[in-house]
Amino acid sequence: LMLLAIPSVIIGFVAIDPLLFGGYFKDSIKVLTDVHPAMKTLTEAWHGPVAMVAHALKTAPFWLAVAGVATAWALYMKWTHIPALIQARAMPLYRLLDNKYYLDAFNQAVFAKGARLLGGGFWRFGDQAIIDGALVNGSWKTVGWIASVLRLFQTGYIYHYAFGMIIGLVAMLYFVARI
Repeated sequence: LMLLAIPSVIIGFVAIDPLLFGGYFKDSIKVLTDVHPAMKTLTEAWHGPVAMVAHALKTAPFWLAVAGVATAWALYMKWTHIPALIQARAMPLYRLLDNKYYLDAFNQAVFAKGARLLGGGFWRFGDQAIIDGALVNGSWKTVGWIASVLRLFQTGYIYHYAFGMIIGLVAMLYFVARI
């Protein structure tokens, strides 16, 4: 992260003033200041990169970050026995924080298990029952049943075939006459 942060700070330090306020974008910043309140605040508060760094050194987040780094160094490099004492005295809080407020367990119990149950239901009823059962297996079973019925009409006698054609012709004329 340092390899990304250092060039970003250098490029920002060198490029922000000429790009945003030095005329590179010319009137586009002025148009944005009328529309977007954050740009208006930035243009009013901008006094150059050195002033911005000096202001950042006076803010609470910077000093809280420094205090966090100093505390971590003191507890884990200098006085290594103190974290174990804190853990022993604040075990319920430690357990709560160590288990990430038990949100992972809640996520597993509710969302992950629910998604698995829903997926299993879709697989069982959607895939196995409807797709495999009714559509795939149902289609070959229907074709097999129709073929077993039509096989009875395949006798090899011409008069049976002629009779079937006459019945089909009468049925077709009946339906055409109704229309």
